[in-house]
Amino acid sequence: MEQVMKSNSNYSPKSLSPQDQPGQGLNDGFHIIGSRPRPPLPRVVAPLPPPPPPAPPQSPPKAREVIGDKTPPPPEPNLSPRRRFLQQWGWPIAGVALVLTTSGVGLIATAMLLKLPSAPNCPGIFLPTASASMRLYCAQLAASKGTAADLLEAVRLVQSLPPNHPLYPEIQRYLEVWSQDLLQLGEEKFHNGELNEAIALARQISHYFDNPTLINDTIARWQKIWDEGEEIIAQTIALKAEGAWGQAFQMAAGLTRLSNRYFATQRYDQLFEELTFAQQESKQLDESFAQLERGGLDNLLKAIASARQIPPTSSAYNEAQTLINEAKKKLVALAMERLRNGNASGAMDVVNQIPAALGLNAEIRDLTTLADAATVASFGAQVNYEDAIATAQEISTNRPLYREAQELIGLWRQAIEGGVRLDAAIALAREGSIRALDAAIAQARTIQPNTPRHGQAQSLIRDWSRQREILADQPKLDTANRLANEGNLEGAIRQAQQISTGHGLANQAQRQIQGWQRDLEARETQPQLDRANALAQQGRYNEAIAILQEIPRGNRFYNEAQRRLREWQQQQSSPSNPANPPVSPSSPTPLEQAQRQAQVGTPEALQRAIAQAQQIPRNSSQFGAARQNINQWSAALLNLARQRASSSLSEAIAIARSVPVDSASYNAAQAQIATWEATLNPLPTIPEG
Repeated sequence: MEQVMKSNSNYSPKSLSPQDQPGQGLNDGFHIIGSRPRPPLPRVVAPLPPPPPPAPPQSPPKAREVIGDKTPPPPEPNLSPRRRFLQQWGWPIAGVALVLTTSGVGLIATAMLLKLPSAPNCPGIFLPTASASMRLYCAQLAASKGTAADLLEAVRLVQSLPPNHPLYPEIQRYLEVWSQDLLQLGEEKFHNGELNEAIALARQISHYFDNPTLINDTIARWQKIWDEGEEIIAQTIALKAEGAWGQAFQMAAGLTRLSNRYFATQRYDQLFEELTFAQQESKQLDESFAQLERGGLDNLLKAIASARQIPPTSSAYNEAQTLINEAKKKLVALAMERLRNGNASGAMDVVNQIPAALGLNAEIRDLTTLADAATVASFGAQVNYEDAIATAQEISTNRPLYREAQELIGLWRQAIEGGVRLDAAIALAREGSIRALDAAIAQARTIQPNTPRHGQAQSLIRDWSRQREILADQPKLDTANRLANEGNLEGAIRQAQQISTGHGLANQAQRQIQGWQRDLEARETQPQLDRANALAQQGRYNEAIAILQEIPRGNRFYNEAQRRLREWQQQQSSPSNPANPPVSPSSPTPLEQAQRQAQVGTPEALQRAIAQAQQIPRNSSQFGAARQNINQWSAALLNLARQRASSSLSEAIAIARSVPVDSASYNAAQAQIATWEATLNPLPTIPEG
């Protein structure tokens, strides 16, 4: 047993030096992808037990034994229990021990062979002492993450190995793969819009490529595409600023044709959205500028509200602010214009609607003060203008509307001066003569335009001029009416034509001249119609038709003559036609009935007679005579009105108003009514200051 143990202790595997173990420095406990296989460890074999000692030679059996001698053997020597135990169990125990030792050594060797080496600590790797296999392992582990930083870290771990290192070819292969991955990541950054990052990454790996031209060409391609995209964007923005929306959208579409995902998708979508919003805002701003040009309170407020909706981030923001500033000036100017015209309530309407966000608080206070002053001045008295001036003088020189306040003060001072002159003109006009009216007109014309009293002065000048013309022309028209009433229509026409065009009675004179011309034409033509009608009643249609054919075209009775001519031509063919019964000479005609009423001579009787005569149709043979009677009765009504004027102007006006419009005396009646009404309602005088 001791020999067996000694034999086992003398066994040991052959130790190998590092020089006898190739790659031992690269295979220190773990296997690296792509490295050479590890040589197998030596196998430990347990030694065989020594052979048993040879059995001692046996002597031939004694005769006693052969012949079956029953003599007992000699007694065994006296052994101790320990020796007796070893002698009996020694060999089985040694065999069992040998088996256990051999099995244990095998199990230990197998466990050592199957045990994996512990993973290296890559984050804490120290490059100067790390083996190449550990560097490569950690580089592979970092590169497997796929990010640019990890790939660059992988390159950093293995890039310092010398070319004569056994793993150098393998490492170069990995470097090429990782460099391609880094270049692909740079391409991805380029497509994501990170040009500078892509170029920086490409330049970091340029010296890992055998041909650096590939990197330079790639960078040049990226830069060219990027410059094209920036140029398209710049041209699009320029077209947007010019308002060429169609060309801008077409130019922006060029981004979709670039070999860059960032420009073709993200940047194009942004630019398209910017153009769409800018176009909408430009359209909105154009409408606001149109409202600004149209002016007026509502348009200005709408323009401001629309322009304020454009956010500061918009390209149209500055233009919108320009519009708002211009609209603010126009609002103040509109309020001042209303104040100059004496419309204080209108000015306050503007003030009350100015948005507080416009920052016109100082202007609003000044406008309110001036509106109060203008309200006082609107009463028109001299003292009112003086109070208005005192109120406006409260606006000091450092106020925004000081200049406008001084302008109103000047106008109101002119109003005071103009009021004095206008009072003098009104006093002159009260006499009512042509000379007095001329003097009043001359005095009123001294009031300068653009002053508060100028409008009132011009109105009085027009009234006085009309009164003067009426006073000058009325005798001429009265003479013409008298001649017409006497039947001298030619003389009446000549007299009325002396009234100049544009005078107060010019229109009335022209209407009367036209009426007299119609009456004169009727006087000349009516006998022909009457004679023809008398012949037709006697059945002498040929003679009646011949008379009607003498009436020339253009005569006011021409159409009537033609109508009767056609009727009589039909009656020639059927003389018993009941549609044209002869008039009974015994029954009174409508004209005769009117004449009987007019003989009473009262205004009411004359009015009834005129109404009866006006019912005679134009196709009647009595129409011309009826018109002549209407003119005579109208003149009689006007004479009665003039007679009544001495006692009652209101009754005289009522009688004169009954003169029919189509009569020769209508214009004279209207002129007389105007004179009487002016007498009843004299012009108001300006109160003294």
